[in-house]
Amino acid sequence: MIEQKTFRNLQLLEEGRTMAKLLCKENYAETVKPYITTIEKVAEANNENHFEAMKRINTTTDFTVLEEKKILFSAALMEIVEEKNLKF
Repeated sequence: MIEQKTFRNLQLLEEGRTMAKLLCKENYAETVKPYITTIEKVAEANNENHFEAMKRINTTTDFTVLEEKKILFSAALMEIVEEKNLKF
């Protein structure tokens, strides 16, 4: 069950990243960079993983109130996950 939930969460993050790439087009990397930085800094400051940092951002700020920002944070988290865990 946990593996299935993890896979579904990754699918949702990938969907967010795909949507962000469609919205931002050639400016994707430049646009998503500050969101990546925010997640990384929150994770580091609280000594937690990036998923926990994203959860903290969702519950303690209004950063993700706008749908566009939700999409960009999802894209940023997927970029972090891929960078850290999916290297071949």
